[in-house]
Order: sequence, then structure tokens, then C-alpha cells
Amino acid sequence: SVPKNLYIIGTVNMDETTFPFSKKVLDRANTIEFSFVDLMPQLQFDEEAPAPIKAANDFLKTKYLLLAQCKENVEAVGEFCSELQQINKILQRANAHVGYRVRDEIVFYLMNNAELDLLSVNDAMDNAIMQKILPRIQGSYGAVKDMLCELFKVCAGDYAGYQTEDNDISTKMLRAAQSSECKYKKSAEKIAFMVRRFEEDGFTSYWL
Repeated sequence: SVPKNLYIIGTVNMDETTFPFSKKVLDRANTIEFSFVDLMPQLQFDEEAPAPIKAANDFLKTKYLLLAQCKENVEAVGEFCSELQQINKILQRANAHVGYRVRDEIVFYLMNNAELDLLSVNDAMDNAIMQKILPRIQGSYGAVKDMLCELFKVCAGDYAGYQTEDNDISTKMLRAAQSSECKYKKSAEKIAFMVRRFEEDGFTSYWL
């Protein structure tokens, strides 16, 4: 059997030489993109290496494996699922909606975050959208762009111009994503870049 203290973490370069992941793989993983590069060298180094952190498996393993285990927090789970339901109705327009597995994993992520008081609810949901929702989106047909425009409204606020204006929607989106009123900032910025790629190439995906 697979031991409980085994965690699988992998890296992959996503470019024109690689095949995209299937949705069944993305449904079972949390996708974290590392695209930031700082070319300035670090010329000063600490003489002493930091002490290793010893963490028992209890620190890493999740408390939740079934949604029924969240019954003590029915109100919070209902709020999370309501937000996901709104997002999923938008995804369904381009046949990109998620199933129960993704819903449960996002709820567990948000519940663990709340229990340990790590991030605000909005920041945690922002991470969940980035890791579990947006990597599934790709395509070259108009329904994908319309869907991204509607998703942007959930992340950054309603504005009809994102869908009705044909030219340079992504620039307007990026400005809105960088404003202080933006609810899910990272997701909004990623959607703006995905829309820009659609405008320029007629195709978009999470991997830019």
C-alpha cells in the first residue's frame, strides 16, 4: 500500500514541445505555475545554513477526505460551494465545468486554510481558482473568450465592456485586475493574459 507520508510533487516545462495535461490529471493535482524570473544575482550569502525544519506527517496531512467530515462547518462549506457553483455555471458555457472531485478538493483546501488561519478567504479562493480551475481552460472558439470575460467579472467586478468591446479587452482587464477593489487578483491577472493571447493568436490556454 502507499504510505500516508508519501507526497508526490513533480515539475514539467510547458511549451510547444510538450503535450498538455488531460483534465483527469488536472482534476487530481494542484497546479502551481513558476513563471517569475529575477536575473539579478545574489552575491551575499549567509555563512551558516539555516537549520532544517522537522515536521511530522500530522502537520502535512489533510484533516478532510470526505465532504461529510466538514459537517461541523456547514455554513462555511455552503458559502464556498455557492461561489464555486457560480463559477461552474460560467464554465459550463464552454463545456469546461468541474465535477465533485474538484469541488471537494477546493473545499478541503479552504477548510484547512481557515483552520490554520493562513490566508484570507479571498486569497485562499484566489489560489484555488488558479490551481484547480484555470489550468483546465483552453481553446480557439468564441465561447472560450466569452467564458473568460464572465469569469473575470467574478474575480474583478462586473463590467459589460469586457464582453461587448472587441478591441484590446485584455488591457482594460489588466488595469482592473491591478486595482485595490479586485476580489481575486492573481486569477484576474491570469485571465487578462489568457484573453490577450486569444486576441493575438486566436487561441488561449493557462500556459502562456
